[in-house]
Amino acid sequence: MIFLKGEVVHQNLLTAYTNIPALLSTLKSDGFSGTIEIEYPENKGVFFIDSGEIINAEAKMESNSKRLIGQEAVRELLALSKQKNGVLNIYRFSPEQVNLVNSTLQSEILFKGLSTDFTRLDKLVLKLREEKHHGFIEIFTKEHQAIGVLFLKDGEPVEMYATSESGPSFFGRKSIPTFLENVVKQGAIFDIYRSQGQSAPPKAIIIGEEKAVKGGEEAVSKEVSGLKELIPILQEVLSKAERFVDGVSQKGTFIKAFKKSLIEKADEYPFLDPFGGEFEYREGELLFTGEAGVKEFIKGVGECFNVTLFHLKKEFPKNKMLLLRLRAEIESSFEHHQETMKQLGVDSVFSSFFE
Repeated sequence: MIFLKGEVVHQNLLTAYTNIPALLSTLKSDGFSGTIEIEYPENKGVFFIDSGEIINAEAKMESNSKRLIGQEAVRELLALSKQKNGVLNIYRFSPEQVNLVNSTLQSEILFKGLSTDFTRLDKLVLKLREEKHHGFIEIFTKEHQAIGVLFLKDGEPVEMYATSESGPSFFGRKSIPTFLENVVKQGAIFDIYRSQGQSAPPKAIIIGEEKAVKGGEEAVSKEVSGLKELIPILQEVLSKAERFVDGVSQKGTFIKAFKKSLIEKADEYPFLDPFGGEFEYREGELLFTGEAGVKEFIKGVGECFNVTLFHLKKEFPKNKMLLLRLRAEIESSFEHHQETMKQLGVDSVFSSFFE
């Protein structure tokens, strides 16, 4: 993730000559808002301060790969402050900005590595506005150099943090459209995060008595009753394909290609739109909260599988055997459920994509 830095107040202060509790007390009396970054040879962390009060903290313990947040992190950093081999950096933010920066601590990534070659950023921002998305978008050049972070609250872009050779800076709402327009012109890669907490949208959506269609769980509304048998099958196939691809490449390779296919097919099959919040596959679990006919649903997913294979073919141009084996894995998985799919009347629909 992009580490956000504000206006430099102090840099490279040595803990050997700095009493951190006394420093925090002074900043409190001054009503300071910003961050204090502390780094030791094996551990590091940061305090988040709003109007003099510590509102959060993060500590990363490299010795045991442990990450702490909140009160536990505060205690750990204060204990570390007694060590004399650390360095302090203090950055000033406005109270609003430090709260935005703090929101990045507890977040989950929804989409990683999206490219302006395949996704229209203006359309994406519009979709996030409709969904009242609460989180942020990290933007990188195609060479993976950090450009900045766009913060959204209830779907509205509220602040843009940008990096540059002259130093980091924030842009207000009026400057955001122009900034994004320039980003699109030069081409970019972006990752989308959802902030967790009271303002974040729920992971599952329940309307009235309708329930999300979830692999292995119980029934749904009449409109999608046939999907209760189909969803667990698709979940199994997706998870097997993901394990296979990631097992011979690197973690996240399959889901990146699959999510690209969902985006490309969203206009044709709106219920598969990954920004619509109805169809979601993550960590081996498939969740669907929308409405769709069984045949339409399997057709859309089948086309996404084909597009996914196309993207993976471009990812591994010299490894034709990998794609053949993956296709065989998918076909084999569906063959094990041929009877169920025949009863649902979708066996011929899906098989047509692998002829």
